[in-house]
Amino acid sequence: MATVRIITAMTIDGFLPDADNPRMRWLMTDAKGVRFWHDIGTYTLEADYPVLDLVCDKGSTDKSCIYTAEVSDLDGMELMTRLFRYNIIDELVIHILPEIAGTGTHIFQNGVPSGWILSKSTRLKNGICRNIYRRKAR
Repeated sequence: MATVRIITAMTIDGFLPDADNPRMRWLMTDAKGVRFWHDIGTYTLEADYPVLDLVCDKGSTDKSCIYTAEVSDLDGMELMTRLFRYNIIDELVIHILPEIAGTGTHIFQNGVPSGWILSKSTRLKNGICRNIYRRKAR
């Protein structure tokens, strides 16, 4: 069975960073940032990808197949919400920027998902922390 991976960034207080934020720009372009995950993924999920197709595809592909969804704007947030609704996300890669936004779009606006285990945590350049969470075994 394939893996569905979400890649996102948030501030310490849980908001989606602005696209013009210097740390966010670095994260989107650096080889150790978001680009790394797209390079090792098999398929990139766009915001308009039909989730029901993904449910079928995930079950019919082998475990080496990785579907990657980037959440960096409102369209990505909508895709993530749909993927959580269908309970098909296997891995969350959350880059935490060492900043407090105070306002904006809350990354988990529909509630914080439960059932995740921290698999790995890495400190990147600019103080960004990359946490990788995997779904608890059912």
